[in-house]
Amino acid sequence: MASRHDAIVLGGGFAGLSAAVALAEKGAKVLVLDKKPHLGGRAYSFSEGGLDVDNGQHLFMGCYLATRRFLETIGTENRLDVYEDVVVDYAEPGGRRDRLSCPSWLPAPLHLAAGLLGLKGVSLGEKTALLAFDRSLKSMKSGPVPDAVEKLTVRQWLTGLGISRNFQTRFFDPAAIGILNDAPEIASAAGFVQALRTMFFSGGKEASRFALAKTGLSELYTDAARDYVEKRGGKVISNAKAAALIEEGGRVVGIKTDMDSRFDAGAVISTLPAWDLKKLALPAALRGPWETLKPAPIVGATLKLDKAVMSERFLGMLNTETHWVFNKSMIHGLKESGQTLAVVISGAHKQIGYSPEKILDAAKRDLSSCIPEFASATVLASKVVKEPFATLSPVPGDEAKRPEPGTGMPGFMFAGDWTRTGFPATIESACVSGQAVAVRL
Repeated sequence: MASRHDAIVLGGGFAGLSAAVALAEKGAKVLVLDKKPHLGGRAYSFSEGGLDVDNGQHLFMGCYLATRRFLETIGTENRLDVYEDVVVDYAEPGGRRDRLSCPSWLPAPLHLAAGLLGLKGVSLGEKTALLAFDRSLKSMKSGPVPDAVEKLTVRQWLTGLGISRNFQTRFFDPAAIGILNDAPEIASAAGFVQALRTMFFSGGKEASRFALAKTGLSELYTDAARDYVEKRGGKVISNAKAAALIEEGGRVVGIKTDMDSRFDAGAVISTLPAWDLKKLALPAALRGPWETLKPAPIVGATLKLDKAVMSERFLGMLNTETHWVFNKSMIHGLKESGQTLAVVISGAHKQIGYSPEKILDAAKRDLSSCIPEFASATVLASKVVKEPFATLSPVPGDEAKRPEPGTGMPGFMFAGDWTRTGFPATIESACVSGQAVAVRL
């Protein structure tokens, strides 16, 4: 027998749960279906072998207003630590260090300019190109990114502004890779512009501050969101894989699962990524260019050491295979005699095919070359995680293929980090999309 709901949300990650919470807040009876045995979608955590592991370390920003609104609604915003200082330390082979430190007494975006001028590994002559960069970014402060820029890769856009390859390598590349999860030679400049203008032209200095979860990702939001929805008459079901949308008279009226269960609703909201959604039996009206969107992978490793080797919260690693290392002991406030680190390789199209041992070897090699103290540490435990479908790969020309959240057909709406929210495919984009569809119902 079919059961009836005000809305069905497909997917239990940030987009799905933020949509469900926003709908429940309005009084709707929501059903959330997720194919996995656990909630969290492509942003979750788990424990194994004495390690607490995120499936990919996520750096939040002060400008993540939709994300923070979602966490505040479910009562977990205090599990997100927003740092007062805007500081990024960089390490490179041989132990050489550099630091981006943005003075807190300057208004945005002048504090960023001052921080960039303070980078030691970039000459004063190279830094003069910041004037062209500033002019270009300010010309795109709001509205759609011009097609001419969207069709350029990050590398092409920055090079066209006169930014030297050295400057790109030491600041712009780590930022772009971290934000877009793909190499600057692959990713469109549009997503980079979207992120930078939000960080530096909205909300003052607070917008450009970094934030990290003081807990595992799942503990940050999944259970609290489930409780919020279910206390308001909704339901969250795991191990329920959508197989087909049910269309009647030109309107989507429900879904069928792969176990042939049927669920009816006034509306179906899909937060499934494009590469999963297109596998469903869909009405012809929903087919479109979005089906050609492709994913970008992330690989990472969590390592428990017998001694502390770094004092920073996180480090950008330059000229290495590994992009970032995070000090989980400091971030989570762990009381341990050694130290737990998490390393990340973004846009890991090559590394996704590596064995866990090879990924771990690469991480150890890069950590040893960039952090001399690591060479004398013993790895007591480790866990490698590969996410082949981590995020949208934002290649030039794909921005127009992203459907706007809330569009679709009668009874059905697209949502998810991959939809056209005005942000790259980040956690903030996911939450923006979830809250946008709730407004439309």
